[in-house]
Amino acid sequence: MPLFESGRRLCLLLEAGGTRFSVEATSVTEVASPGPDETSLRGVLEIQDLSELLGGEPEPTPGMVVVFDVSPTLAVRVRSIVEVADVARAVHFVLPSGLGATLASLSHSAVLYKERLYLELNADALPQAPGAAKPPAPLPVHLALSPPERSLVFESQGRLFGLPLSYVSQVAMRTPSFCELPGRSGAVAGLLPHGQVLWPLYSAPALLLGGSVVAEDFLVLADVEGRRLGMCASRVLGVFPHFTSTLNPGEFTAPGLPMPVLFADPRRMFS
Repeated sequence: MPLFESGRRLCLLLEAGGTRFSVEATSVTEVASPGPDETSLRGVLEIQDLSELLGGEPEPTPGMVVVFDVSPTLAVRVRSIVEVADVARAVHFVLPSGLGATLASLSHSAVLYKERLYLELNADALPQAPGAAKPPAPLPVHLALSPPERSLVFESQGRLFGLPLSYVSQVAMRTPSFCELPGRSGAVAGLLPHGQVLWPLYSAPALLLGGSVVAEDFLVLADVEGRRLGMCASRVLGVFPHFTSTLNPGEFTAPGLPMPVLFADPRRMFS
């Protein structure tokens, strides 16, 4: 009988590259400190960096080493070990679609344990060397063709963006349960469990302008024809009417706003 069917499911909880992971304890053969040269375990197993394997930046050394029971044996450096925990009765989520083929092969679900979200990692699917992890294909950019009647306006990385009020579910704050995605995850900053659902949180500058991804403190949560998602924001300016077009595609202005607002067409981008 599988461990979790007997009411017990032991997992190793760890952090790597800003992401929290949960790994079945049966997939782990050893947890140890790296050797003196910080590149091998006891001079036998070469240490790979888990963050780099998943397309991210190198982990600060020395970190900790986790040895996975895969073929061939894989020893990876992680930032920290959180604990070994029984997560059988924790809240589990299925990952939303659109996060990229690499993440889909590595993780199908996540677990919320002690108010922190952990991606459940399939050790057998880990690449053995950096370079195999690929970011998801960017979404086609569809900008609004006409001004909305009323829109929520928010700021992200110094630029104003708008979302028609009919799509907005609520404005929330990013909580400690938020979990970054590993590596280069396109325009998605991370995942947030909210209302029994995992919400992918997008960075509007990355999504619409090809800019960098920043996980900001405010979240504009939206429902686009049944697809739930969020937009990160540094501040929310409020609801505004009476938008008029500028000469730039997708850009509109309204009385009381300090600068023009860029609008996507959510239905064409996300439905």
